[in-house]
Amino acid sequence: MSYDYFEDLLNQQSVFKDESKLDINFIPEKLPYREKELSLLSQLFLSLLKNPNKTSRKVLITGKTGIGKTVTVKLFSRILKQAAEKRNLNINPIHINCRKERTSYKILVKILQFFNPNIPNRGYSFQDLLGFLEINLNNTNVHLVIILDELGYLIGQNDEDLLYSLTRINDERYNEPLKLSLIGIIRDLTYLDKLDVSTISTLQRNIIKFSPYSFDQISEILGYRIEVSIIENAFSEETIEMISKIIWRNADIRHGLDLIWKSAKIAESKNRRYISPEDIRIANQGLIPFSIHEKLKYLSSAKLIFLLSIVRQLKNGNKNKVTINYVLEDYSLLCENLERTPKSYSQLWNYLQEFEREDLINLSIVSGNIIGRKAFIEILDTPLLKLKKIIYNILKTKGIII
Repeated sequence: MSYDYFEDLLNQQSVFKDESKLDINFIPEKLPYREKELSLLSQLFLSLLKNPNKTSRKVLITGKTGIGKTVTVKLFSRILKQAAEKRNLNINPIHINCRKERTSYKILVKILQFFNPNIPNRGYSFQDLLGFLEINLNNTNVHLVIILDELGYLIGQNDEDLLYSLTRINDERYNEPLKLSLIGIIRDLTYLDKLDVSTISTLQRNIIKFSPYSFDQISEILGYRIEVSIIENAFSEETIEMISKIIWRNADIRHGLDLIWKSAKIAESKNRRYISPEDIRIANQGLIPFSIHEKLKYLSSAKLIFLLSIVRQLKNGNKNKVTINYVLEDYSLLCENLERTPKSYSQLWNYLQEFEREDLINLSIVSGNIIGRKAFIEILDTPLLKLKKIIYNILKTKGIII
């Protein structure tokens, strides 16, 4: 006997009006409580419309994870491009996630694919690619607005070649058209301390700081997304408030969108047209914030294996914190089982510092006379079992089975 599962599901009444509007990549028509930031960006880039190719802008966007930095810049990009098209100007924003592309070389290839989608990913030197970019800018009537999202990742890898080059690409174009502007999105401005003085000076001229949302603002933002994605009255004021209270702990709106979607799916699976508090509780138990998924997805295999050792030692020992030496025992055994060469102590210490910068762990040093001496590692907010499963799955996609 065959079952028409899809037909049954398609004929079933849904609580969703348009679930795509809960997707992380959806850009809404309005962004409550980010009008000020959109206005500031518009003021900074107005000269690109009034005096085409006479000015170049370099702007830094900063603020905590999940408070609307990326979606605000994406909406601004759309507004800027539409305004340019009305005036027959060719302004093209290119949004690049530095964590995803990982190196200056790959990011530069991504930029050049705007001009030539078939450009190979290897075979040229970095300087060759920079030369191609300058040639294309000279030979086309286009002003590129390069948006480097998660810029801190690139700087944290001590890979500043691209940033150095892009901030100086207009330096020698005296009385020539200026065809490249830059927006950097960075969570923590202390990353800039790793850059040379002139690059820091260039980037610090225009900084827009995003403040965290208040509880009432979170409630209104989530209410707006529910309004455009879920049928009327499926969420009550009480259930919206419940989700808002959960999200208020870490102020990550993306986590809220995931929670709305999953709790609605749970209600739908029970053929209900409303979302109950229990649906939200069940949904929240199984969720890890989207930002954690993104960070883990782009970690190298070596870093994931070390992080897995931390998770295993915290979970197996039922401890709230462990020392680095305790983790190293498990890490050495794990590398032996996987037939991989363990990283050096200094490299693992660098990994720990990166994990802390990315809010994957908390790191505290009781005695700092020797690097790593009495270093305690904690994971506070993320369920360890869920975290372990995610790391297993990501390693599996990389061909590493544990």
